[in-house]
Amino acid sequence: MISDKEHLAFPSNPVHLASILTGKTVRYKNAKRSTVTSDGVRVFKIKDVEDVFTSNNSGRKCVTVSVHDIDDSNAVKYRTLHVAGIQSVI
Repeated sequence: MISDKEHLAFPSNPVHLASILTGKTVRYKNAKRSTVTSDGVRVFKIKDVEDVFTSNNSGRKCVTVSVHDIDDSNAVKYRTLHVAGIQSVI
């Protein structure tokens, strides 16, 4: 596992990033406290990437995704994830 100060290197091209994430399972470290897991690390199966953008508030690269939430009975949800919070892609 990577430390909080390290993160995976993702392409800057939004189309390439979307293609890497679509259909993959990701481990994601929540920036805030999680109500689902005690350690704040979530597992999502990404169905589709809706948008890739830079947050106006934080300046971080983000993705809006449709996911199966593995930690929450495989429910289908929309989530906005900070790219730097993605710990692994399988």
